[in-house]
Amino acid sequence: MKSKKLNKRLISNTHLRLILAISVLLTSVYAWPGQFEDGLNARDRGDYSNAFNTFQQLASSGDASSQFQLSLLYSGGKGVRVDNKQALYWLQQAATHGNPQAQSNLGVAFNMGRGVPQDSIKAYAWLSIAAAVGDSMAATNRDVVARKLSPQQLEQAKGLAKDCQQGNFKPCL
Repeated sequence: MKSKKLNKRLISNTHLRLILAISVLLTSVYAWPGQFEDGLNARDRGDYSNAFNTFQQLASSGDASSQFQLSLLYSGGKGVRVDNKQALYWLQQAATHGNPQAQSNLGVAFNMGRGVPQDSIKAYAWLSIAAAVGDSMAATNRDVVARKLSPQQLEQAKGLAKDCQQGNFKPCL
């Protein structure tokens, strides 16, 4: 009899913990869009310091859109001193976490040699990744880069893009 009551209490506590964990998870997930919007609003009204603090908190938690915004603030010196190394770091973080704008911008950076060594193969790969999710400007830029590549380089770039899309980003950076 005691063991049945103990089992019911353990099951009840387990269910309670599970419900609590799910509630915390859902609350934190739904809080992020509001915080991100707060950061965008702060940026849009010129309160770059507040925007920077908001995006930094979210970026550190893995939010790709905030990582991209943080890269823009660092590169433009908005709310923080211009720091091209930090701008590139956060751009790469956003790109590898799936932000299409960051992927496109990183492709342009590799094409132009801005902050990274010029590399048309990496440029093509990043622009292809962004184009694959519907970024039409990335598709246009990818096609421009493709015209500069030899047939062998183009095949290499396509292979690199495929590897990157499968989550193997190290050779793409």
